Amino acid sequence: MVLRPLVLRASVGVVATLAAGLMTSAPATAAVPDPARDHLSDTVPATYDAPLLVTIDDLTPGEVPDRGPVVVTGSVINRDVETWTGVALYPFINAGDCPACPPPITTAAELVAAAETDPDALVGNRIVDVSAQIDSLAPGEVATYSIRIPRRLLPVTSPGIYWFGVHALGASESKPDDEFADGRARTFLPYVPRGRDGIRGQVDTAVVVPLRFRVQHRQNGALARPQEWLDAYEPIGELGGPLAFGSAAFGQSVSWLVDPAVLDAVRRLRRGNPPRDLGPEPSDADEDGDGESESPAEGAKAEAEEDETQENDPVAEASGEWLDSVEVALRGEEVLALPYGDIDMSATPEWMPALYPLSRERAGDVLSSWETETEPVVASPGGYLDPSGIPSIDDDSTLLVTDRMFEAPEFRRGAPVVGEYDDHAIVATSYGAATGGPGPEPRLSPVSFRQRVLSEAALRLIGQGPRHPLVVMVPRTIDSAGAAAFWSGLDASWLNLTTLADATDRPRTPVEPDALSYPEDQETAELDSTVFYEAERLIDSGATLQNLLTEAERTASDVRDEALTGASYHFRTEPTVTADRLSRSRTWIDRRLRSVVIEGPPGVTLSGADGTFAVTVTNNLDRPVTVHLVAESEDDRVSVDVGDPVVLAADSRTTLALPAHARRTGVHNVTLSVTDVDGTPLGSSAEVPIRSGQVSEVIWVIIGSGVGILFVAIGLRLFRRIRRHRRASTPSTSSGTATTEGMA
Repeated sequence: MVLRPLVLRASVGVVATLAAGLMTSAPATAAVPDPARDHLSDTVPATYDAPLLVTIDDLTPGEVPDRGPVVVTGSVINRDVETWTGVALYPFINAGDCPACPPPITTAAELVAAAETDPDALVGNRIVDVSAQIDSLAPGEVATYSIRIPRRLLPVTSPGIYWFGVHALGASESKPDDEFADGRARTFLPYVPRGRDGIRGQVDTAVVVPLRFRVQHRQNGALARPQEWLDAYEPIGELGGPLAFGSAAFGQSVSWLVDPAVLDAVRRLRRGNPPRDLGPEPSDADEDGDGESESPAEGAKAEAEEDETQENDPVAEASGEWLDSVEVALRGEEVLALPYGDIDMSATPEWMPALYPLSRERAGDVLSSWETETEPVVASPGGYLDPSGIPSIDDDSTLLVTDRMFEAPEFRRGAPVVGEYDDHAIVATSYGAATGGPGPEPRLSPVSFRQRVLSEAALRLIGQGPRHPLVVMVPRTIDSAGAAAFWSGLDASWLNLTTLADATDRPRTPVEPDALSYPEDQETAELDSTVFYEAERLIDSGATLQNLLTEAERTASDVRDEALTGASYHFRTEPTVTADRLSRSRTWIDRRLRSVVIEGPPGVTLSGADGTFAVTVTNNLDRPVTVHLVAESEDDRVSVDVGDPVVLAADSRTTLALPAHARRTGVHNVTLSVTDVDGTPLGSSAEVPIRSGQVSEVIWVIIGSGVGILFVAIGLRLFRRIRRHRRASTPSTSSGTATTEGMA
């Protein structure tokens, strides 16, 4: 074995010049496709300007074995404007006779520091006994390599984490062939000796793959920016990348962290991105008075067709393919369900505590249709959770938080194996593992990421403390290309790949939220009260709209979903824009509510205490509605009977006769308004002045007395007339006597 000290040299030139050279050079036959090359360039530090970019695409095994070789394969990309020739690739490791090399890493703190080491730093000895050769590499061209390193060339004897990598040396027209590295790839290689005198036991390791994305809606409830979803489905996208990465597990344990709102949104896109549901549109049969209802067979067929992909729509087709892949990937795996909409659980308890129960009640239509069993979990994208809000989480959700929240003096030995508060398990995820390898090649390439995970797990065995389970949250920006190499390399005998539930199924240590660390910048980043104010108003408007629409069944649920997704972590950087978007959706709904109009007469005069007057209610919506009328007066001197709720057909009007009763004379203003069946005003009202012609009791007494006097007078007059008549019809006595006497 020959080990020579490593000599490093920074290449000449800047990244901008190299990029320009790539763009102008003619593509070589082995050139990397532009999207892939651009993606690699985006993940390489701008300060790293070596002309040759070396990657490690596979490393077998992922640890220093007790026996047997280590095989490393990868690629070399010429980022220079010149052709490189005679490129030789040598492996290196920080073991053997290398006084300047750093010692093996044995603590988590050392591993964190190593990951930030400058790419030009001396970290290992070059092994020249084995190598790979590339004759020529034109600008922009890529070539692959493979090196087999026998175990005898790896002088590793003590447990720890070792530097391992590959150097590329070559020559170009302006740069001579020398001992300086013109490109390098680095990673970590753990060594955990086993056997009779080795380290025993295993580290339970759970890999959590997130499927979360920002969900935005237009005013009418359709999803906004569908092109962003199309981009997200790509292998390097926020949805396509994690899905492809997790799906590559091929039967190995994987835990999926899912926002149910994302799956529902994708299904909406699959169906052509329809607006919010306002109930069935009036059919021709209804217009003709047919009255025939849909048969059970037709209803079943319509329901089955709901998940059919909208044809000739690229977004719909891509959404259907992604959703089908998710259904397959989740089948039989552990599914951890986030609160619906991935709401900001650091801000929600303070500004709108009722929102969290709503988000938990909403299981998600897609997950429910798949009959997927889920476990409730609260986990922010960055791993931080405001400790003051933890007591408000009133269920038994598992709290996934970054291990950086356990930096207070109370946790001098780090996070507990598994913490507990009330009914919550508090599980620390590894921040270090989620950051990936040391670079300069992409830190989140499958191999770099895997080697960091293996190293974090190995340190839990090598250390003297309790063997904590390792929980790794896969970054949403994970590079899914070659993901199978990640999973296949987790076959170390000392690592037990399992689910989150199994990894954390152990005694818990009580944790007080006040003891957890929560940086000020995290508190500043929380969503503000304006977003939650608008979310609450939107939910209320959605409930009113459903109460108004006679045949609507999902309107309130759809609007509530929009409000939940608007209160998401994803909109922390634009709270004002988010609040405005929620406000516009509410305005859209309020315009529909005000489309039911009531009109009354300019004035009403009652001839007495009671009377009726007519009002007109018009439905300008293309859906049937059910409304209730409410009458309010300035005082209690007049009342209006509004009757039962009124059902109006689409685009129709009706006239109602409303009874009114006045208790006193005068003019009384009555405000008539239309509400939903729960009494919530819809926005339209009419003010009707009612004049009462009611007379007082004194007047009725006077009128009654006059009538009585009239009847008495009539009676007296009749009596006198009858008496005179009797007198006129009876003969006089004196006259009769005189006549008799005369005759005598």
